[in-house]
Amino acid sequence: MLNKIRKIKPWQVILFILIIDIVFLGVKYINEHTFSTDRWIKYPDERVKMVNDLFRKHSLAGLSKDQVVELLGPDTENAYFKEIDNMVYYLGPERWLISIDSEWLVIEFDNNTVVDYHIKRD
Repeated sequence: MLNKIRKIKPWQVILFILIIDIVFLGVKYINEHTFSTDRWIKYPDERVKMVNDLFRKHSLAGLSKDQVVELLGPDTENAYFKEIDNMVYYLGPERWLISIDSEWLVIEFDNNTVVDYHIKRD
């Protein structure tokens, strides 16, 4: 009975490698697309991947400017769409097959409170 060694077939090796690749890519995707304040601040070019998770986890409406800075860090200096009563964060290249423009998170304030936020393209 001990002499019966099961041979591994080539398709089983390929299937195993394929499953490992799928798991690895899934973990990588989740990591890149999960919002955290630390990643948001450290990787401004990758914010475009995190912004949907940010919106799922946090409602910005009603937050003060200080709370927004605590959550997202300081806004982007010399940003497109910058006005007196808003904060603007660079998100990265737009999410299209051909990225020509950039995406920006624009947060509007009234009396130091967020009243609206949306994504704009330049």
